[in-house]
Amino acid sequence: MKVGLKSLLAVALLALAASSAASAQSAAQPCNSTVPNYSPDFSANQACITLNGEDHGTFNNTVPSFQAPVPAGAAGAGSFLRLTPANTPYQGASAWFNTQQPVGSPFTTSFTFRLSPAGGADGIAFVIQNAGLSALGATGCGEGFAVDLPSPPGCTPVAANSASQSGIPNSIAFRFDSYSQGVDSQNAGTQTNDPGVNNVTIQTCPKKGENSITAACQIAVYPFNQVTFGDGNVHTASITYVLTPSSTQTACVVNDVPSPCLDVTLDGADLFPAGVPFNMNNIGLTEGGTAYVGFTGATGGVTDEQDILSWIFTPQGQTQTVTTGQTTTYNFPNNQGQTAFTFTAQLNAGTPTTTTVTPIFLSAADCNSLVQQTYPGAQCFVYTNLTPNQDSAVMFEVTCPNLPNDECNPFNADLGSEYTFSAVNIVNPTTPFPGWLKGAGSDPTHPCTPPQSGALFQSNQISTFEMDTVTKGKSGGTGSCWVATYDQPDEALSAITIASPTNTVYGQNTNVVANYSCANPTTTQVATNPVGPYLPVASCTQSSGAGSCTQTAAGLSCTGTVDTSTPGPHAFTVTAIDTGLNQNTQTVNYTVLAPTNVQILNIAPPGPVATGGYITYAIGVADLGASNTAGVVVTDPLPSNTSFVSGSGSNVSCAIVNRRLSCTTTPITCSASANAVSCNVGMLSPLSISNLNGGAMTIKVKVTGQPATMCGTKPCTINTATVNAINATNASSTAKTIW
Repeated sequence: MKVGLKSLLAVALLALAASSAASAQSAAQPCNSTVPNYSPDFSANQACITLNGEDHGTFNNTVPSFQAPVPAGAAGAGSFLRLTPANTPYQGASAWFNTQQPVGSPFTTSFTFRLSPAGGADGIAFVIQNAGLSALGATGCGEGFAVDLPSPPGCTPVAANSASQSGIPNSIAFRFDSYSQGVDSQNAGTQTNDPGVNNVTIQTCPKKGENSITAACQIAVYPFNQVTFGDGNVHTASITYVLTPSSTQTACVVNDVPSPCLDVTLDGADLFPAGVPFNMNNIGLTEGGTAYVGFTGATGGVTDEQDILSWIFTPQGQTQTVTTGQTTTYNFPNNQGQTAFTFTAQLNAGTPTTTTVTPIFLSAADCNSLVQQTYPGAQCFVYTNLTPNQDSAVMFEVTCPNLPNDECNPFNADLGSEYTFSAVNIVNPTTPFPGWLKGAGSDPTHPCTPPQSGALFQSNQISTFEMDTVTKGKSGGTGSCWVATYDQPDEALSAITIASPTNTVYGQNTNVVANYSCANPTTTQVATNPVGPYLPVASCTQSSGAGSCTQTAAGLSCTGTVDTSTPGPHAFTVTAIDTGLNQNTQTVNYTVLAPTNVQILNIAPPGPVATGGYITYAIGVADLGASNTAGVVVTDPLPSNTSFVSGSGSNVSCAIVNRRLSCTTTPITCSASANAVSCNVGMLSPLSISNLNGGAMTIKVKVTGQPATMCGTKPCTINTATVNAINATNASSTAKTIW
């Protein structure tokens, strides 16, 4: 199941100070990074790299390894990664970052290295591959990524020296070859498998097969003796991959059709200024367009120390200026040139700010493990449409390159992401409990790098989420790291209060006003981690009848009509939907009764009654209609020359059982206020021969004086009792006592 394009916007009130840079950690410390960020050295997060080595000489060295810092001030000072040690022939090594990186979309990677002594062998390679963390090719001329069969001059046959006789499949290698394979420089360029000493080649084999140094697998060659790096000095290399070539990368445009493009720089020199056309999908990428990245190296009969001194891999971000009053959109295409997703930003206040947004792709499991450190049970949304058949979670690093430490501070902005998410694992995609989480690692230039201690994500800044349209949220802090989630445990449903109707009965076609409200969630409704703003109520609707709502500080206050048009049981349901589409409902059940006919009879003694004497009124009520009468109440305003003494009654229900009359009674409560009596009869069923029932009451009063009313020529006391009901018209009965 795929759910269509939607937007995730967060309002970022970004004003927190940056934390200090992380201190160095030893190899024994855990991995606290999802991207390779070994700058200025490898002193931290060594556990994030898997090392593989082959030793086919007689030295029994363990390769590769992390080396302790060299003396301060020396070239390349700091902890570093050594692929092969000195004077150890036929060593093979590979080092892979444990988390696959997004290579199907634009990226840049830069590293510094040192190969010593001058004239050593065989070289190193930066490799992207999907063969796994144990991938390792041949030693010698295979340089740890390739098979070097057939063995060229100067290379010892693989079978004699390497357990790995095959190259790494599903790979592309950026090879820095320091050996001329035993021939002089004038002839080295004529060799079938090697362009010569100090050459740079890009190697990948057709059909995702095993990588090889053969010419058939060379897609780009920078010839020998044009660069120098096998000299014992520190060198800097950068590799870039773009989906849309620049105007100078003419080799990546054929018949006016642009294609993805590679480039390599060494010590500031652009080795392939026209670009190298290549689509990373050709090596076979995994979920989210990802692959393993890292280094290989090898020695043969000639050796060198192969040291990687620093390394950064950066999924290529986009830089634009964010302003007030206008949304800035960062479009991130897939390798078909289609927009896979976007990131949007708009300042709410402040001056225009140059902002870089860098997407970081990672598996749903890896993303979930990060967010669940703070929010157990929360799940990362999985983006689809990144590349054909590729899905991935995406984190966004938001930085400001023109501000100190690249930190966006202050940065009061609305932030968001439009994307197509895969709803395969969402139990109810229409009620996802969405989140827009904000995190900040210890490195402000890479805020999505987890801190050495504590959780990366600290607050849920979501404020709206509209399926297939727009989602918004609010944040307080720096540019930081952002990720879209669902099943957020800190979210609360909008509270519903229904004042009317109530769980009672109403007469048919009577006018009943509905009163109800839907409140914005508060921290008291949140079970765990009450942080960040909560999704306010967006709508408050009733299931039947018409209603309207007004906005209040607490939420929505609503009035409407209650449906009483048909007799029988009814349900009045109020539904609250917040701006994240999370729904809450509450129901009141009531009954509508059809009209009926209730009658009353009031009997009094004929009189006369002396002052100080008593009058007892006998009152009876019965349902003479065809349906039950609900809410029956008898009211009796007493004559002015009397005072209330007592009142009581019973509901009587009689039926013939086994030819005998059987009756049951329930008491009727009567009370007086201001010399008016009220008796609550309750429910009456229709009177019939087989169902003899009704209410019987007696009201006793004391005569306090002669009556002022005349009945003809004689004074009299007049008492009128009235019966009213929910579904019947009022009826009255008058009793007279004559003096």
